[in-house]
Amino acid sequence: MKKLIISVIVTSTLTTGCKPGAVKQTAPKNKSVATTVYSQFIPVDSANKMIGSYLNSINYTSNDTDLHALTLDAAQLRRYLDSGANSSQITGVKIVFAHTLEYINAGHANQYAGYGSGDLTLVIVGYDATGNYEKYNNNTVLEYAAPCPNTCPIGQAANNFISN
Repeated sequence: MKKLIISVIVTSTLTTGCKPGAVKQTAPKNKSVATTVYSQFIPVDSANKMIGSYLNSINYTSNDTDLHALTLDAAQLRRYLDSGANSSQITGVKIVFAHTLEYINAGHANQYAGYGSGDLTLVIVGYDATGNYEKYNNNTVLEYAAPCPNTCPIGQAANNFISN
């Protein structure tokens, strides 16, 4: 689960077209998110503070069923962002929480899953400067974020917090 949170934060930061020095701000109500700078690189200690707040909110030291993190295959993400027919048009990435097909097909469609590891995934779709979706090969988007604690990375990435 620790890996999931780290992976989600890192993936979110990497996949939203971050630029060094970008300012974090919420999109004004009268402006499109497509034209608003909203991603930023943050110090590791700030990321760990944010991660810790979430983990403590789910009592992670005694809870191994709630989602701690989701991991993505970086090669697939690069392929989606760099190799699709319209990949050069992608200016942002939308990361959407979704139920896994396994959860849905087990009879739980439209049912609250909480933070159940293996019940939630991420669907990732790029969009252009005007906010139009840019799908890979015109009809696919990226999915399959491995849930941690069920499927966690190894090494430093196995930790809940980002280490130096």
